[in-house]
Amino acid sequence: MEQNTTKLKKIGLLGGTFDPVHKGHLAVADHILHVLALDAIWFIPAATPPHKPEHGDGEQITDFQHRVTMLEKALTSFDKFHINLIESERTSPSYSIDTIIELLKRTESNTEFYFILGVDAFAEIDTWKRYRELTDFVDLVIISRGVDDIGLVKEIIRDKLPDYQVGSLTNTWYSEDHKGVLKLVPMKPVPISSTIIREKVREHLNFSDLVPVEVEDYIRTKKIYG
Repeated sequence: MEQNTTKLKKIGLLGGTFDPVHKGHLAVADHILHVLALDAIWFIPAATPPHKPEHGDGEQITDFQHRVTMLEKALTSFDKFHINLIESERTSPSYSIDTIIELLKRTESNTEFYFILGVDAFAEIDTWKRYRELTDFVDLVIISRGVDDIGLVKEIIRDKLPDYQVGSLTNTWYSEDHKGVLKLVPMKPVPISSTIIREKVREHLNFSDLVPVEVEDYIRTKKIYG
């Protein structure tokens, strides 16, 4: 009998507004790519993010095409980083569960997705649309900023995903009811945020160490963030 030798494709999904994309995003993607031995990372910019119609500082989210162009410039030197514009096809808010299901319809059956998110986002997982179904389709990869996060993640799982139990592998939780696992991946904190960058631009402060030079040039040339 002929054996199926089709190679499994492991793809990390990193969503966000990327307003702007910065070196912290790239560091997270690179870390997860190598720690989990993934084949690629797909950056998925949110066109209409349900949790962020505007930023916390009251500033409107930058035009989608500007954010995509900055991503394109930031990823030029990374051959395993790609942009997926699936969320630009919707006029309604971009919910993660809908994006994941649609991606699975469009990819080969030998593809596995790893949805990457930070501890702060994971703490609000119960506010996401159909959040309990996410791990029917993907593994959730939670980025840990330090030892204090382990206790927090355990508490979140106990309160919001109680059917998950810790397995034999370190910081990995399994459920008999779901295909995907919850995996906590430690990473040295990268103290960069898009909010800080936007503030620096508005205040005419130097931000060149926070973004790739191509992104800095674009922000200055197009006069984004005032």
